[in-house]
Formats: sequence, C-alpha cells, structure tokens
Amino acid sequence: MPFSRRHAVILVAATTLILYLVRSIDYGSPASWGRFRVPGSVAERPSYTAAIVYLASVLPGPRDPAKLLASLPLIQKNIPWRHQWPVLLLHAGAYDSYENQVDFLDRLRGSAQGQNLTPDATEKLVNRIEFVHTDHDLPAGIPADGGSDGPIWDREWPAYHHVCAFFSYKIFSHPRIKDLTYYFRLDDDSHVREPTCFDPFEYMHVHNKSYAFRREDPDLGWVTEGMWPLVSNYAQRHPEVESTLDRNGWEWPPNRFWPNNFGQGQNFPSYETNFDLVKVPRFRTPEMTAFLHELASDPKRFYWNRWGDAPLRLAQVYMFLDVAEEVHELCEIPYSHKDQVWDDCACVPLPD
Repeated sequence: MPFSRRHAVILVAATTLILYLVRSIDYGSPASWGRFRVPGSVAERPSYTAAIVYLASVLPGPRDPAKLLASLPLIQKNIPWRHQWPVLLLHAGAYDSYENQVDFLDRLRGSAQGQNLTPDATEKLVNRIEFVHTDHDLPAGIPADGGSDGPIWDREWPAYHHVCAFFSYKIFSHPRIKDLTYYFRLDDDSHVREPTCFDPFEYMHVHNKSYAFRREDPDLGWVTEGMWPLVSNYAQRHPEVESTLDRNGWEWPPNRFWPNNFGQGQNFPSYETNFDLVKVPRFRTPEMTAFLHELASDPKRFYWNRWGDAPLRLAQVYMFLDVAEEVHELCEIPYSHKDQVWDDCACVPLPD
C-alpha cells in the first residue's frame, strides 16, 4: 500500500502529540519520578493497588524529619516487597518546593546508607517517595486559639486534633488514597526493626483480609467522652449494625440504656493505629460512609473532646466488618513504636 498524504498527516499528528506529552513532564521534579512507574513487569502486574502512608506534617512550614528518615529505610530493608508501591509523604506545605524535596531525598540516601542498605535498595526507596500536599483546616466554629472553653487536650493544638480527624474519616476520601485497594499507615516513629518473611499487602490479598493491626490498647475514658453513646445510638438506629456488633462479640459497658451516664469515664477499646493496614473499598461502602459522615457532623468530637482515630477505627471494624474472617493481628512483622518493642509471633511465608 503506497504511503499516502493521509498517512503522512496522521504520522505528523501522532509525532506532535508524543512530543507534547514528553515535554510536558518535568523529569527533574522528584514528585514526578514515580508517576509512571509500573510495579514489576506487565506479566507480574498485581490485581490490586497499594501505598504506604506517612503523615509527614499537618501544619505549614518545616518539621524536623529525623524520625521519618530513620523509619523509612527500615521498611525497605526489612520487608520483602513483591512490588515497589509508592510511599506517600502527606504534608501541609513542608515539601512544596523542589529544593525541600531534593534536600529530603539526599538526607534519605544518607540515612539509608547509614542503616546498611545497598545502593540498589537505597535508590529503590528513593524512587518510591511521593510528596503529596494535604491541607488541614480548622472546621467552622472551631476558633484558632482553641476557644475560651478549652479543648480537653490543648497540647499540640491543633496539630494532634488534625491528625485524629484525618485518620478517623478524612483519609477515605483523600484523592490520592480513595481509589487504592490497600494503604499501610505508619507513624514517623514506627520501626520495622527486623526482617519479616512476607509482603503485608500480598498477605492481605492472598488471605482476603480487610484490616490488619499490630496491637490493641484501650483509650482512656477522659478522651473518649461521648463515644460509647454515639456507637450505641447509631446501632439502635441501624439494626444491621447492631447485628454485626453482636456477631463480632462487642461488649458494652453497664447501663447501656441509661443515656445520661452511659459509658461515662469508661475506657474505649482501640487499635494502635500507628500501624494501620486497611483495605480501602471496605471503608468506602455506603454503610461505612454514612457512619463517617456522622463522625464528621460534629467537629467538637475531635477538637474539643480529643477523640482519637485509634478507638474509632476499632469501632468501625466491629460495626461493619466480619472480625473473624476479615481482620488479622499482624504480629508476624517485628515492630516497635517509639522506644517500645511489641511482641512478635512466628512468620510463615506465603505460598508461591
């Protein structure tokens, strides 16, 4: 077939489009390095998507990244990742500039080498980093100074309260996270201190789990004021939630149907969410989303009463998941938080 004028026009148009797309990419920007990365070859491409999530800062301006720089190399060194999923550093402006991103990545290389990562492992880690700007604004009706009433927890105001609200419900609608299959949240003082024998995302996928935690530890009653009545009232209005709680072995404090004092001063069970592995679609169902909207309807719960995401995550799991089938205590990963080493269990490799 001769090469016609029509073929020439098509070829020129296609070439122009390709050149435009190539030139539109800022290859020098660290934020773009992992943008078109495929985790493994086409033949190995998994049937799920995932990301590791760190909340690097919630207030504008610099934040000392020393703890984060110590944590990151350990996840690369001690977890046998099947796929090099991105590591999302959510921040409120600390890494908006190209210079700050480059400086952080240079420091990360030094920290990785100091923890004996190979040059190849170091560059794999650096290439996984994605800086994600995330805003955290005070809700309407919450004054910047905390107000004359004073929040129950006025230290770290309002940064800590932003963190609690974000991980309790906002994370599930975050544009970079909402379409993932899984996310694995760690704090900057989280440490995977020794090698483990499997990829936690792959574990979740193979065993069809929706939530994995590392330890339960109750939140004290003085920072969960009103949480017992919220869950109780919601369950009474939604019989299917009441049934799910009952099947999961949920235990109520005494005098549940005495609304004036029910749960007052009672500790609330919780997962320690500095290690939080979530199957996102299970937390974006219409039923779960309705409960998350209920949580968001009264910001004083987080900014006055200092409700934390740890007890609320456990409540969400028991209200909407099948705990026996969908939830796993991931003790196979050797872990410590701050200076506290948590108990481990034997790690059984996943089947090939």
